[in-house]
Amino acid sequence: MKPVPAAWLRRVLPLALVLAPATGRAQGGPPLVTDDPGTPGNRRWEINVAFTFERRGTARTFETPLVDANYGLGDRIQLKIEMPWIVRREDAGPRQDGAGNALFGVKWRFLDEATRGVAVAVYPQIEVNTSAYSARRGLAEKEPGLLLPLSLQKAVGPLSANVEIGHAFRRGQKPVWVYGLALGRELSEKLEVMAEIFGRASSRWTGIGSGWNLGLRWKLGKRCVLLASAGAGIAGSEGEPRASFQGYSALQLVF
Repeated sequence: MKPVPAAWLRRVLPLALVLAPATGRAQGGPPLVTDDPGTPGNRRWEINVAFTFERRGTARTFETPLVDANYGLGDRIQLKIEMPWIVRREDAGPRQDGAGNALFGVKWRFLDEATRGVAVAVYPQIEVNTSAYSARRGLAEKEPGLLLPLSLQKAVGPLSANVEIGHAFRRGQKPVWVYGLALGRELSEKLEVMAEIFGRASSRWTGIGSGWNLGLRWKLGKRCVLLASAGAGIAGSEGEPRASFQGYSALQLVF
């Protein structure tokens, strides 16, 4: 699959979202990479059971499944735990699979859009290795990681705009910037559409690796939502090919 040029993407995606008929606004978060300041609500669960796929160079990587559980502690705090099972195949090599790293996070939204004009949250997350077997085979990082992002959300006309930026740290490696911009809109009470550009870069903003996604959320019922997104790479990091395709599909259970 040939990646869509970034210049075309920047012009067409916002226009398509603006012209579509709508009744409300969408947010970031799954199925997008860019997160938002939203939380599930007090004593509410959001559990995403996902399947992901990425084609990068000669490697195909699957997360099957990726379990992402989130719990609301009050109206402003979200607790998170995420764990994948990773399968990787090379075009000319054997299949490898194993447990991925566990991710633990706490999101705190300290500003609300309704009262301050913009919603803002911090979302520190810690990644820890759960399998020496997976680390030895390159399926997961051996050293622990820390992500410190800041996310913002604001209504822009008929759209909802989300911006996320922060630093990612890993023992033995230089820190990198992470960033994302997502635009979303509700087409009906059951369907939301969204688009994003996201990536990572060195502390001097060199060696930028970035990609884009189109996504949707479709409410199948009161407690079940279908999540899906697909996209590709715009640029690859230094020494790493860009993703020729990336996909995400999940059922979100809300209770």
